[in-house]
Amino acid sequence: MSGEANYVAGLAMRWARTDPLEQWVNAAPEGGRTPLDETIREYLASHNPFPDESAVEVLRGEGPTWEQAVIVERVGVDEWTVEYEDGEQAWRDHHELRPAAAK
Repeated sequence: MSGEANYVAGLAMRWARTDPLEQWVNAAPEGGRTPLDETIREYLASHNPFPDESAVEVLRGEGPTWEQAVIVERVGVDEWTVEYEDGEQAWRDHHELRPAAAK
């Protein structure tokens, strides 16, 4: 993903600042802050930021273009099946998803 902020990373960082166990882990003197990718994995293990049937925007292919889609189902901790407006389905991870822009 380009330099723009990642939706799930923002959710995970906010969660880590308010979750008592994450606060404790990040405050440990010898441990230091948890790496972002680990915080995201821990967040996704107990949260689903893209529920079934929610409207999302998806990076399709290698380009920087976001397309409209709908979440079909969550198939893994960091994997969702999406259906594009043309009916094609694909698996996408959190780097390729964000909530659909309000119209």
